[in-house]
Amino acid sequence: MKNSIFLLLMFLFFISGCASKHDVALIGFNSEEILKSVFDEKNQTVTVTMPNGEVLSGKYSSLDSEEPVYFSNAFGYSSGSRYRGGGSFGSIGIGLNFGYESKKYALLTSQTSSLKMEIFVTVRNWSKNGFGEAKTNDGRVYKIQF
Repeated sequence: MKNSIFLLLMFLFFISGCASKHDVALIGFNSEEILKSVFDEKNQTVTVTMPNGEVLSGKYSSLDSEEPVYFSNAFGYSSGSRYRGGGSFGSIGIGLNFGYESKKYALLTSQTSSLKMEIFVTVRNWSKNGFGEAKTNDGRVYKIQF
C-alpha cells in the first residue's frame, strides 16, 4: 500500500512538471474584454494578445522566496550474505514538493506602441492554480484566475 501511494505521488510529481506553457484568460474588470495570454514557465515569459491584435510580452520574476514543503520517510534493509550473516539498516530522504504559493510579477511591453501592462499573480505551485490582476498604462484592469 505504501509503495503504491509513493509511486502515485512520484507520477503526479513528474507529470506536474511536464507542461511548461499555460493558457490563461485575462478578464476585463470594467469591460467585457477577454484577453488570451500564455505563461511559459520554462522561459519565465508572459505573452498577452490585445483585442486589436497587438502583442505585449515580457519576463516574469518571483517577488518572494519559494519555500517548498518536504517530507522524508523511506527506509531500507539489507540482510547481507547468507554465509556471513549480519545486515544493515538505513534510511534515505526523499524530497517531494508538496506545494507553496509564490507571488510573480511581470512588466509587459509592446513592440509597436507605448502600451505597457503590469501583472501580479499568486501561483499555487503544486496545483498550478492561481489568481491575480493585470493593469495597462492606459487604465484598463483585468482579473486573472487559472
